[in-house]
Amino acid sequence: MIDRALSFLKDELNVYIKAKTGDSDKAVLTKLVEQSGTSLLTGNELIAISLVNVEEERTMRAQGHQVVMNNGAYSLANPEIRLNLYVLFVGYNKQHHKEELALISLIAQFFQIRNVFENTEYPQLGDAIEKLIVELYSLNFEQQNQLWASIGAKYMPSLLFKVRMIIVNEKVPGLTGSGIGTMEHSFAAGRE
Repeated sequence: MIDRALSFLKDELNVYIKAKTGDSDKAVLTKLVEQSGTSLLTGNELIAISLVNVEEERTMRAQGHQVVMNNGAYSLANPEIRLNLYVLFVGYNKQHHKEELALISLIAQFFQIRNVFENTEYPQLGDAIEKLIVELYSLNFEQQNQLWASIGAKYMPSLLFKVRMIIVNEKVPGLTGSGIGTMEHSFAAGRE
């Protein structure tokens, strides 16, 4: 599901960039550096899209189990999990800083125009993803320094976005039981 969401955003961004500039496939899903610290950014100009954090959305968390109908029997399944993704978009140009800034500007423009994606309008999201809401997530200088240090790279022009909400809901049944088929009741005569 996470892979589908990020691939979708990459594809939509590439469509926008091609319409604006004529260039194709500028945006790619990639890690920024290898575990060894070697940069993975190659080529002259691209937009690197990298997942930097996943968090559970706890404000809308269901507390109880959900009831699932399975072959005429009711089952209890764990509640769904709602995830927020923190996605870093990095503008990279090996030779020209001005071009990196132009790439970042395109990203900002794209998400200013389109920040909500619903599967009714974008069927390529599939049934598993109902809606993606993309919002700019600003970091102060200290947080930005910590982010780039944890990635293991030097700062590059970038934008961080919070992508809400990926809902994980497999509905795998746990405890099962049959439903109530009929109810019988009787009342004693003369009682009120």
